Amino acid sequence: MKQIILIAIALALLLSCNNDNESPWIITAPAGSEFCKIDTKGKSILPNGRFIEPVGKSYLLAPHPYGLVLSPDGKIAVTANSGTNPLSISIIRNLDTDNPDLQQVPPGPTTDKGVLASVFMGLAITPDSKKSLCFRRAGKQDLFI
Repeated sequence: MKQIILIAIALALLLSCNNDNESPWIITAPAGSEFCKIDTKGKSILPNGRFIEPVGKSYLLAPHPYGLVLSPDGKIAVTANSGTNPLSISIIRNLDTDNPDLQQVPPGPTTDKGVLASVFMGLAITPDSKKSLCFRRAGKQDLFI
């Protein structure tokens, strides 16, 4: 008899836990209704609505710097920028100073035809930090620029 009463109480409690409030589950990005933006001095909003606030120094380079190499002495960084024009290489010299030197090869918003047409991530800097190498896949021919 005690078991039947306990089962009845448990069943009553279980049935009373029904939630009749059918409110929709709404998911929003942290940025809410704000549009994506680049704020070079603070918090930027990515296209997916997430916030990003880089730590340290930031440098404005050509789009899509997918390849990156840092020199052994930490004074030079080279990026391979690909995916959309300009297909280029960005070189940042004097990283250890307050005024680094930024150079884009080729300079400007267009790509030099055939020069960096297939650069992706083939970058290297020699151990003495004197030369940077760019590996280019050119059909059956592999080139170092």
